[in-house]
Amino acid sequence: MNDRKPLSATALLIAKKQSVFRFIFLQILCLFFISLGIIFFTSGLYWYSFVLGALCSIVPSVYMAWRVFGYKGTRPAKDVMRAFYRGEAGKLVLTAVLLSLVFLIIKPLAAGVFFAGFGIAILSHWLSPIVLNK
Repeated sequence: MNDRKPLSATALLIAKKQSVFRFIFLQILCLFFISLGIIFFTSGLYWYSFVLGALCSIVPSVYMAWRVFGYKGTRPAKDVMRAFYRGEAGKLVLTAVLLSLVFLIIKPLAAGVFFAGFGIAILSHWLSPIVLNK
């Protein structure tokens, strides 16, 4: 028989917050090792194009996580939903701004490698169920 008590709301929030930030760390670590392979086998142009593409996906994800889980303690459901909506809206705007800035400011840029970094960072979200369930 299992006599464990269910987690309190605060303990559950702390556990989810740790899981989300652990996933973001894992995402950054994975992309770091891929970028090391790129700089080892190719030129610096491909390396910084890949890193910039990955950062255009990771930075908005960090913003979203901070926006949703950046508070201590529990909050009413209305405030949680508002944080999710604001975080997602900010993530979308931040992604568009970062992509625009990279294409306007960074010259030369290997667009294919840039979008490969961006795409791999987005596809790495598929790892989140594995990381968040632990």
